[in-house]
Amino acid sequence: MYFSSSSAAGIRFLASVKHGHGLKPSTRHAGIDKEVGCRWLREEYLRLRRNGKTPSETTAELGFATSRLAAWEADVGHVKDRHHLRVNIDEEASFWAAFDRGESSLSLMRA
Repeated sequence: MYFSSSSAAGIRFLASVKHGHGLKPSTRHAGIDKEVGCRWLREEYLRLRRNGKTPSETTAELGFATSRLAAWEADVGHVKDRHHLRVNIDEEASFWAAFDRGESSLSLMRA
């Protein structure tokens, strides 16, 4: 199961971290695993940075700093949010173009 940071647990977790409760207490409060909390913090960090906030503004808004920030910062310019099972972006685009033209599912499978 994939938990989303926009879920009720995600909102509760991020708010708890922002209010200074720390990672472990915030994950317990939200009922999630520590690694899920780290993933949500990373996603939120990248979202804020990609929307133009500076690193210091972002950590202040999150209310959280970690030794992982250097790795997160390295990912700011890269889009890695596509699921690992997705096909190449060009193949996906040609699939949806064929779909929009109303081609049969057999021709879409060969595309």
